[in-house]
Amino acid sequence: MDSCELTADTNDLTKNDYMLLHDRCAVCHWPANRRGRNLELHHIVSGPGRKDIKDGSNWIALCSRCHTCVHDRLPEYGELPRGSVLVAKVEEDGTLDLEKLASLRGKKHLGYDPEQIPERFLEERNSNGGHKAWPY
Repeated sequence: MDSCELTADTNDLTKNDYMLLHDRCAVCHWPANRRGRNLELHHIVSGPGRKDIKDGSNWIALCSRCHTCVHDRLPEYGELPRGSVLVAKVEEDGTLDLEKLASLRGKKHLGYDPEQIPERFLEERNSNGGHKAWPY
């Protein structure tokens, strides 16, 4: 079974399983084996009791820099919009269920829509190996 099948077919992923299947940042493609940043698990929808859907649909692997940019602004990069995280999720995992994610908040809409990843992150992606689809 290849890793795509494992991601698509299982409903019992642990956070560790998810991170083992994703060895680069979904936004800038920083590889896990490169020094300087760590890969971190980001919850697309956060909050008590709604974080850990065992199919991985609420998780995305981000490098420590991109993860910081989602939660805060970095002067040299600025903000990484939550809508851009949604686009990166589709690019990495091939799927995104917006209604399911919104339901984690008891809503019909997340309150934001998918949006293009900012150019400065895409420029770094190109220097980190380009736009190769996962798995690569």
